[in-house]
Amino acid sequence: MRAASSVSETPVAMSQRLSRRLAVTWQHPRTRTYHAVGLLAQVEHRYRFDYLASAAEVLGPRRLLGFPDLDRTYRSGPLLFPLFAERLMDPARPDRPRLLEALSLDALATPMEVLARSGGRRTGDTLELLPEPDVAEDGTTTCLFLVHGARHVEGADAAIDRLVRGQELVLADDPTNPVNAMAVRVEERQAGPLGWVPDPLVGFVRHVRNRGGATLRVERANPTDVGHHLRLLVHLSGRVEPGFEPFGGPAWELASTLAIAV
Repeated sequence: MRAASSVSETPVAMSQRLSRRLAVTWQHPRTRTYHAVGLLAQVEHRYRFDYLASAAEVLGPRRLLGFPDLDRTYRSGPLLFPLFAERLMDPARPDRPRLLEALSLDALATPMEVLARSGGRRTGDTLELLPEPDVAEDGTTTCLFLVHGARHVEGADAAIDRLVRGQELVLADDPTNPVNAMAVRVEERQAGPLGWVPDPLVGFVRHVRNRGGATLRVERANPTDVGHHLRLLVHLSGRVEPGFEPFGGPAWELASTLAIAV
């Protein structure tokens, strides 16, 4: 592992070199809210991890295993960092094909694709990974994500069982949410609430919706035996201004970048 280079890159130049970025989010043990604390990126055949500048406030004295220093850029390649590699499905698992199908992936899916779809969640764990939404040159944007909290919504399990691929869903504000007043619910028009947009994606989803034309559709409605967190995979599409960076702006500032600037 090496410290960050002494030469700073602009956000645009950096984003052009990254083939895929995943937000590494951490669930606060008291509030149960997920906060983005870092970015895992694949650069060609190598990987990098950076803490966000906000991670110090969110994590306090805690650190992610294998990443002790907040202001370093960690590099690995061609193998993924152990903390994230251990969250991939074991190729020998007999149910691996079924789990990949539940994520709308095939056997050739890359490690980053599997982590992006599955979230890399483990039982009793506090980490989840979320994919950075894709933005084309003309501002067209798409994102696939797993709906949060379906098991905590009365009637959601039965409603999800009736969903079909391609069915349009509704994004609804949830201002009385006791955890996050900016929360956005995912709903079926007749059946009502199914769960929530993951908190670290709420800002992006609201931005797309405010621009007009946001569409949310069912990608996969999975049976309960695949796991409660894999119940509902959805596809968001819409438009943003060309050049918009979903994981950009002050909230996504890297701690290593600030350390170089100082």
